[in-house]
Amino acid sequence: MTRTSLLSLTSAALLATVASAQTITWSPVLPTLAPTDVSLNGTLVVARNLHSSGAAQTPTVNGVTFVGNFAPSGWTNASTAAMNGSTTGDLGYDQMLSSARATSAAAPANPTGWGAIRIDNLVPLTVGGNYEIQCWFTDQRLGTGTAALYDRAMTLSSAVGAATLVGGEVSNLGALVQGPVSGLLDGDPDNAPAINSPDVLFGSYCIGTFTRVNATDQLWLLVQGSHPNPANLLRSHLTAFQIRDVSPTWTAYGAGCAGVAGVPTLQLVSLPAIGGTFALNVNNVGPGFVFMFTGLSSLNIPLPLPEFVPGCTGLASPDLADYAPTVAGVASWSLGIPNLPALSGLHLYNQALEFGGLWVLSNGGDATLR
Repeated sequence: MTRTSLLSLTSAALLATVASAQTITWSPVLPTLAPTDVSLNGTLVVARNLHSSGAAQTPTVNGVTFVGNFAPSGWTNASTAAMNGSTTGDLGYDQMLSSARATSAAAPANPTGWGAIRIDNLVPLTVGGNYEIQCWFTDQRLGTGTAALYDRAMTLSSAVGAATLVGGEVSNLGALVQGPVSGLLDGDPDNAPAINSPDVLFGSYCIGTFTRVNATDQLWLLVQGSHPNPANLLRSHLTAFQIRDVSPTWTAYGAGCAGVAGVPTLQLVSLPAIGGTFALNVNNVGPGFVFMFTGLSSLNIPLPLPEFVPGCTGLASPDLADYAPTVAGVASWSLGIPNLPALSGLHLYNQALEFGGLWVLSNGGDATLR
């Protein structure tokens, strides 16, 4: 093998590794039950309700507004009345679940074809940001014979690269980096009201996560249709989806009080990622000792005590105090975050305390673990 071919293979492997970091990893599929299905994790980036072109449906569910009139390239077919008269008890959720869009690719192209929706160009995605995507599929209509619609199911996946679409389906999937596949999103898990009753399961949804690595890469949501009877119409369908930013965050708040070297000021070094290390510096530190307070509550308590420099305010509950070593006027502090998903969304509040004859406090910091 020549050096040139070896370099080409190495470059291709590196590109594939980077691209695969952006593909979506899916959690288990869950049945659609109630408006509280709609995730409120992190911050909403975009939410879309897919429906027939003649409709104008922008329902709000669990506080999230799913904007309608969304028409992905090549997705020109649509189902209507997909709830088949059932109700979740919430008008907005019923409206969102009642219809879906589908690819226009000819039936013989399925089930091998993956319908594709480009998602990186809906809104800017921050490089290094962690995102959650939630997708729904519902179809409770009866149908007849080989077109028994309530047994339709969709599988989700993703791909990175420059896709070519035909009728909404990727025709060059082999040239892309495809990510993992989800479980089956059954359009009507309890087959009600089509053939059973009562109706308590209104389709399925699935949540996936991904990290944005490269600002110029195309990122595609893939959907593939299936049915127990392969003679059924197997076009890719999707009811709705939302993308949420679930990156860890840190925000400074409040004001410190001036010591010998100025006002001690918190500076972020590394974000509070679950399984990682959360780190802060304290700038403008004078001679003496520095401790970092970490708490579960933010405070706003003036401290007009003789031990403190005037104007000092307690901003974080001192549930934990760590010594922060100082070098050249900068104190350093870090905290390992356990790899426990249950910690996601937890707030930690920080404030530095400097002692150099008098007590001096920094500004505060609000960290959200993700």
